[in-house]
Amino acid sequence: MKLLLHTCCGPCFLGVWDDLSQKDFEVTNFFYNPNIWPEEEYEKRKTNLQEVAKNTGTRIIFGDYDPEKHARAILGKENQFPERCLGCYRLRLEETAKYAKRNGYSAFSTTLLVSPYQNYEALTIISKELSDKYQINFYEADWRPLFREGQALAKNKNIYRQKYCGCKYSLNN
Repeated sequence: MKLLLHTCCGPCFLGVWDDLSQKDFEVTNFFYNPNIWPEEEYEKRKTNLQEVAKNTGTRIIFGDYDPEKHARAILGKENQFPERCLGCYRLRLEETAKYAKRNGYSAFSTTLLVSPYQNYEALTIISKELSDKYQINFYEADWRPLFREGQALAKNKNIYRQKYCGCKYSLNN
């Protein structure tokens, strides 16, 4: 099965890769993260994911880096946590679902499902809505038990591990 995996960063990908590599998936990373701020942070995460993808033999598709699109997605909720996160999730997952459908993937998913710091229930609800809307399968997996393993692998491989989700509003939280 061809899986388009919205990938937020290298450590989170490492957290899910072991599970996905044991299944019948052809995984392509989709790095679409206009929420990441500042741009230097975006470049760090992009570079580290490129290294991880090279080591796992997976490919990456890069979405546009457009922080203004993220700003519009959370407009009016910038200082409202967790409400701003829902707009951010929807923006990134909708782009993933649309890309997957247009380009012949069997399903889409997201590495955000590995993080205990993200809202698993909201992510799955949004993804299922988008699955119905775009008529593309959503691969749901609760990878949260693998989070620490991915972080440890990243540390051992000297892969950059960020301290915040990516948006400027979470930078100091």
